[in-house]
Amino acid sequence: MTERQNNRQVSEYGRLMGIKELMAYTSLGRNSVLELGKNACAIVRIGKRVLYDRKKIDIWIDQQAQDI
Repeated sequence: MTERQNNRQVSEYGRLMGIKELMAYTSLGRNSVLELGKNACAIVRIGKRVLYDRKKIDIWIDQQAQDI
């Protein structure tokens, strides 16, 4: 991914994402995204909303890629 595409992707999603945004960001289904959020400790609750921290998701994915 080029730097320009990466910058556009970051600005498009922001730091906190809802479930549908995270599904689009990771190209995963709903159940997989819910499990990913738990495994990455990326769940942020603000009032009744459940959001996911993009930075924690990115760090967790990077760590998984390094383990291979």
